[in-house]
Amino acid sequence: MILYQWRGPSSNFGDELNSLLWPRLLPGFFDDDPAVRFLGIGSVLDCRHPRHALKLVAGAGYGGYEARPVLDDSWVVHWVRGPRTAATLGLPDSLGLGDPAMLLPLTLTLPATRDGGIGFMPHFESLGRGAWQTVAALAGVTLIDPRLPPLDVLAAIGRCRLLLSEAMHGIIAADALRVPWIAIRPLAPVHRAKWQDWAEAAQVAPRFAPLPASSVAEWVVTGSPFARRLSRRRLDRMERGLAGVRSERLVARTAEALGRATGMAPQLSPDSALDRCQSRMLDAVARLRRQPCGSAAAHGCSHLQATADSAYQPTLIG
Repeated sequence: MILYQWRGPSSNFGDELNSLLWPRLLPGFFDDDPAVRFLGIGSVLDCRHPRHALKLVAGAGYGGYEARPVLDDSWVVHWVRGPRTAATLGLPDSLGLGDPAMLLPLTLTLPATRDGGIGFMPHFESLGRGAWQTVAALAGVTLIDPRLPPLDVLAAIGRCRLLLSEAMHGIIAADALRVPWIAIRPLAPVHRAKWQDWAEAAQVAPRFAPLPASSVAEWVVTGSPFARRLSRRRLDRMERGLAGVRSERLVARTAEALGRATGMAPQLSPDSALDRCQSRMLDAVARLRRQPCGSAAAHGCSHLQATADSAYQPTLIG
């Protein structure tokens, strides 16, 4: 069984958490056999996976980046990120247990001190387009780069007394560590919908602080009329051509907006909701250890309906 995680041109904190979390929760579980894919953290429940591979789902979500998957007997769903993913894929609502990153503080020893001041984590794509290092310095906050090794990012989050994040897994990690947070509305609209999936499972309604683009390239790709009219390829070419263009006015305006955002009321999910999500996911992990494919040996799985309490069974499609 391979541990699947999305990888792009640069690493991304949320996706890299897979290699940090799962070998600790499921030691000895993974190898290089592509016949079985394990889908944990990330918006990866879609059509990107080989049709004939067996897909074991433990907390992944649907993000709208690719077409929806056709759930057949090659899918075994232990749980998904939240109720919106469950509804989108026609699964029982009771399978929307939460994002597995909520289990991080139960599997890792992380700093308990809050001596790092106010942290700010842009989306990893924003860091490649914008002038966020300069913006963060002008706003008086500490920039946390989601492209760094995940343990380093977690340590930086754990030291914060407050985290502002455009990256969803920055907020999820902060919430699990009980670091108060302020959600920054993702500049790219495609990254926004998935937040509600985790948030509904965690029983919290994020109050998003809007930030303007911090560079000309970022404005063209995420907020201009061009972003809606042009193909992805054309936008990529424009972004590369504008990569070196800096606007002091954009930087100053964005730094002012980030400074204002630090004054918003911070949020945390209820302790009881976090405890409930963690408990139910740990139950599902224990069941997954015993029977990765439920009561079936492979693809010929009969359908099992999840119950509404903590005694979950995987949903086997077919």
